[in-house]
Amino acid sequence: MENRGLRDRTRLSICLIFVLGVSAINEIAQAQTQKVRITISSRSNTSVPYYVAVSKGLFREEGLDVELIQANPRLGVMALINGDVAFTGTFVSTVRGILSGFPLKIVLVSVKKGVYYLIAHPSIKDIHDLKGKKLGVSSIRGSDHLVAEELFRSKGFNPAQLQPVVLGDTSVRLQSVITGAVEVTTLSPPHDLMAQNAGLKALAGPPEIGMPASGMITSDRLIKENPQFVRRAVRAILKANRFIGEQRQETINVLLKWVKQTPEIAGRSYDVELKAIQRDGTMSDADIENFIDRLGNEKKRLVDDVRDFSFARAAWKELESGK
Repeated sequence: MENRGLRDRTRLSICLIFVLGVSAINEIAQAQTQKVRITISSRSNTSVPYYVAVSKGLFREEGLDVELIQANPRLGVMALINGDVAFTGTFVSTVRGILSGFPLKIVLVSVKKGVYYLIAHPSIKDIHDLKGKKLGVSSIRGSDHLVAEELFRSKGFNPAQLQPVVLGDTSVRLQSVITGAVEVTTLSPPHDLMAQNAGLKALAGPPEIGMPASGMITSDRLIKENPQFVRRAVRAILKANRFIGEQRQETINVLLKWVKQTPEIAGRSYDVELKAIQRDGTMSDADIENFIDRLGNEKKRLVDDVRDFSFARAAWKELESGK
């Protein structure tokens, strides 16, 4: 009996040590996980690298506990400059801020050529019927506004004949065309197909025009003060980019959890846009120069003022070598 009691006490001690050990490991892991806030401008499919990185634990693999915050592009940029958030996935409007002198850098590009369609109210029979009508935009000179103007010019229509109306989020722009509050807007997947299913008309669209629509931008200060932190965040998104390129159905499943849409629309979005994701997260200098020229490079910012792909290159090399 005495030996049996000793064995029971020994087992109890071992179990207690195991439980305490697991608890200590969890506490250490939590202490080593760093809280990170990242802004995106809207819940759309172009933000899928962030959705995948959160859903599949890719940020956590890099020791990051990420909170995605949907924010107005202007507020997102200011939060980034002030240090309230570490990164933003809001692309074109943020790059325009860089061109005006904001101390920020593109550190990664996921969607090099975003897909947009000109979507019009059913009352519009021809693109030239839009003279004097309202164009719904997310923000003045935002990516959807710029692409809309380029699409109009490609069809021989002068966009100066339209009245831009700031409406914000993609879903609001879609609803505004459905109700006739504005006659036309530009929409990207999945909202373009939602619009056509609702009886709206696609007047123009890919592959004619496109510009970078998704990536990662951070502050010069964070790059200087905590480069390893930036590198870990970039690594997580590069893992997501690789996952998206290789896992069609799993990517669609993630999209369905984050953005309200049907499996058909999510699948089409993947096939027309996301399968061409930039796995290595970079763009050539020539493509960057073309991009900033299209945005209006009035202060003549150089490519080196706009991007720093050193983190993406280093992280991609590690991923390719299996480190």
